Order: sequence, then structure tokens, then C-alpha cells
Amino acid sequence: MSSSDVFYGIADGAQWLFRNTLEPIGDSFWTITLIAGFLAFGYWMFRQNKFNNEAANNPDQRK
Repeated sequence: MSSSDVFYGIADGAQWLFRNTLEPIGDSFWTITLIAGFLAFGYWMFRQNKFNNEAANNPDQRK
């Protein structure tokens, strides 16, 4: 068994993975990722606004 057999095996495995998992998924993975990112950003901004309001109403905090 030579090193070319190993590299061809890796290449064949990568091609199989691409053809059987990535191509059927298409753009739906990236669409879901984008929507999840927007939702996470919206939640983060909601929490940040809540924390800012708590800090503005707390006179005992250090500034």
C-alpha cells in the first residue's frame, strides 16, 4: 500500500461526502444559518437594552 492509495482514498471519501450530504442540502443550510443569526442578534439586542435600562435606573452602580 503506497501513499497514493491513502490520498486517493481520502479524495474518494471527500467526493462521496460532498455528493451525498452537501449537494442535497443545497442552500437551505445557509438560509437557516442566516435566519438563526438574525434571531440571535435580535435576542442579544433585546437583552442589551434590558441591561442598559437596569443600569440607568440603578443609582448605586459605579460609573
